[in-house]
Amino acid sequence: MRLNFDMSTLSIWTLATALVAAPLVGGAMQGKTPAAPAKTPVAPAKPPLAKPTPKATAKAPAGSAAKRQTPIKSFAVEEFERAKYEPARGAYLGAALDFSKLEGAGTPQNKMAEIMRGYEKEVGRKHALYVQFFPFPHDDGTFPGWDSHPWGWAPPSDFANATAQIGATPLLTLEPMKPRVLVDGWQPGAPAYESVKKFAQGVGAWKKPVFIRFAHEMNGSWYPWCEWMDKNRNMQRDPGEETGFWPPDYQKSYRNVALLFRKYAPNAALVWCPNSGLLGGARRDPFRPFYPGDDVVDWVGLDIYERGWTMPMPGARLWGGMLEKNMSWDVADDPKTEWNESVDFYKTFSEGKNKPMMIGETSATLSYRTDLPEDQRAMLSHLWRAGHWNDAEYGWLQTVYGTTSFNTYPLFKPIDRHFPMMKAIVWFHIAKKETIPAQRTVNGKIETVWFDDAYSDYRIGGAIENGPRTFKQEEISLFRRLTNTPYFLGKVQP
Repeated sequence: MRLNFDMSTLSIWTLATALVAAPLVGGAMQGKTPAAPAKTPVAPAKPPLAKPTPKATAKAPAGSAAKRQTPIKSFAVEEFERAKYEPARGAYLGAALDFSKLEGAGTPQNKMAEIMRGYEKEVGRKHALYVQFFPFPHDDGTFPGWDSHPWGWAPPSDFANATAQIGATPLLTLEPMKPRVLVDGWQPGAPAYESVKKFAQGVGAWKKPVFIRFAHEMNGSWYPWCEWMDKNRNMQRDPGEETGFWPPDYQKSYRNVALLFRKYAPNAALVWCPNSGLLGGARRDPFRPFYPGDDVVDWVGLDIYERGWTMPMPGARLWGGMLEKNMSWDVADDPKTEWNESVDFYKTFSEGKNKPMMIGETSATLSYRTDLPEDQRAMLSHLWRAGHWNDAEYGWLQTVYGTTSFNTYPLFKPIDRHFPMMKAIVWFHIAKKETIPAQRTVNGKIETVWFDDAYSDYRIGGAIENGPRTFKQEEISLFRRLTNTPYFLGKVQP
């Protein structure tokens, strides 16, 4: 879920200081509407990328460590027992890139490596993590092998080797398009069991560090492993929209897969990564029902996008506290309780369970807003990523990457001070077509607007469809200044 302020007539900062104590109306704080998970499944790139395997370590799962001491006010941290591949301090830089068009000479592995190198040259920073998405299994029940693929795509090992080729580490997102095979009849000898086992063995034999993110965004309404899908397109959970794959099924599928990786791929760090909110149905906790257990989670993650859920108009500003709000407040929360009583993800799952946190996907764009003239759409999308109005109102790049080392201007919530256990940030640097819902108020009534087959450019320096990347250098320059600090890491630590 993406939370957004639409402040076309009001200053967000004027409202921000009042929000913590503001009365709740219909599950949302006055002046604020939670953003929708405008997420549609991404078609796997053809050829898809390979998946690597992380180096085995003898460290215990993070949940088993004694409570770590992490000063909130200082860049330095005291010694603690780290989770698998958790850096002692700072955060890994990561990116999701578009590998769908592997054209030209060379092997898929070399082509993918060249795309990564080109990205690092463009943004001027070495990255530690790269993401690729793999159906696991496909909707026909077939699984990719570590070194092969049933549909003729590049196998996961190609992607893993490409990341290793440039000194990075793969983050493999495994998407169970037919999730019941990972629950029903799960036992040695069953086709799904043996396919996952063989895959995990391939990861283990690779021996290098790898992150496995299985069935992400399970608390949404757009994947077959979610408990419902919004077929009626009304942003509400209606009878008949259930998938029949309930939270206990999700937990069991995650554990079944994870335990095979635990056994055969000790070099794999396991990432549990929901979406930043829950839409539809009664008020409830959007995270705990899906949590599979401390013993099968090395890192906790959260996908957070900023896409103007309330359809901000020209003149709107983005509040610098939006990252914190995305992690600690949701429309599903009970309006009679404190704003963060049940869904403070960072406090509950990272601090509370002593596990490093990863932003598994993040970006900001308004390029899909075909209701606006092209020049306004381009400028608003740019400002949503990189604008700066004052010390408390600024773009998503500053919000996500801003630290106390950034000296161009003060920032309201620098992450090293407020979220020191946020240890990895993955920018979704892809432009694609997707269907996006948003909300607007007409004559006092809230209505949902759907942008079908909309062009969404999530890249740093992105543009509107068929438009020039006018703000590319400005946004890249900002990204470089924000990340030009030892706090951001370009290589995974063993």
